Amino acid sequence: MKTKYSRLLSVIVLAALSLAADASSKSLSAFLAKVSLSQVSFEYSFVMNREGSKITGNGSVTLQDDAFRLKGNGLEMWCDGSTSWTVDRSAEEILIQPVEDSGEDFASNPALLVASLDKGFSETSGGTSKFNGKAVTTSILSPKSDVSSMTEISLLKLYFKESTSDLVGLEVKLNDGSVCVFTISGFKTAEKNSSRAAFRFDEKIPSNYVVTDLR
Repeated sequence: MKTKYSRLLSVIVLAALSLAADASSKSLSAFLAKVSLSQVSFEYSFVMNREGSKITGNGSVTLQDDAFRLKGNGLEMWCDGSTSWTVDRSAEEILIQPVEDSGEDFASNPALLVASLDKGFSETSGGTSKFNGKAVTTSILSPKSDVSSMTEISLLKLYFKESTSDLVGLEVKLNDGSVCVFTISGFKTAEKNSSRAAFRFDEKIPSNYVVTDLR
């Protein structure tokens, strides 16, 4: 299975969208309201500078409350709110885990990160800046004290199309000083689905796959 670091890269973007935040700016408040009331989907690309190396990647996400589907960095992640599946088709491995608020590191259990909506970030400042050469409205957030010990994220910047709630980018700083910048595209909202079936991995698992089931 891919390393804990690879899983972290795949789900950082989920942290920005699914952790509840104390918001003061209009753009962030409107964005959080939109996400909480809808099923959202989008595509992303990222560039990460870590220890002098540049890492790039891309993926796609569909998110509804504490359930999600994510494809990126060679991994597929599925979560219906109670169980998560991490699928590495190239390595022919599947990791199945329960979603429990056990207090373990969010980076090793991304589903816990998404499910912990009662925790999150607080908006510390905001204003206007540039992202990809365009004027944007910026919200800067820091982790609340009850999650700071469980996440590698030390600072989070959300970039919105100027004076709107349309998310166009994220900048994430990790505790080791690494910075990851995401460009968001194709952001769409839809009515929530009452069924969680679309967020469950229900494919027939090939016999040659190594399955680690921690349920």
